Amino acid sequence: MTVAMTTAATTAVGPPTSGADYPGDLILTTVHDGPFEAGGTGTFSIDVTASPESAGITDPTEVTYYFPSGLTPVSASGTGWRCRITARIVDCDTRGLVAPGFQLPRITVGVAVSRTASGTLTASGRAVHAVRDVQDVIDPATETGTGTRMETGPAPATVASTVQIVPATRRTG
Repeated sequence: MTVAMTTAATTAVGPPTSGADYPGDLILTTVHDGPFEAGGTGTFSIDVTASPESAGITDPTEVTYYFPSGLTPVSASGTGWRCRITARIVDCDTRGLVAPGFQLPRITVGVAVSRTASGTLTASGRAVHAVRDVQDVIDPATETGTGTRMETGPAPATVASTVQIVPATRRTG
């Protein structure tokens, strides 16, 4: 059984504070191969799509996905994505570009399910356009550059995905 939960982004009201030309909304979806067995493994698939009404994805995109206690990410990858796992958080970024209505390559996350996990667990994530200004931000007191400034575009796309944990199957032999 596969369950998919989807939430589309909302567009931020008003112009971006930097005056940059940000692209339109992202749509973030997840699918998993649950229900998961306690003590077993599972897979989440994360998709980022440019809203059909948007200008497409023309800036780097960052996805952060949070797993609850009981689900531990053990692998994360996707063509063109650079992914890192820290504790129960998966962060991925890409410079991939797509036209309106099209999807970036899928991110696949493998999880280990705790032997003590039970009930329904909810994982959640967000995707955001990330625009990094390479110009120095000048500190007026010292007249020196303070480094790179990061800004983001419209409100992030968010998603939550629930998965049922079933008891481990007893093996007789």
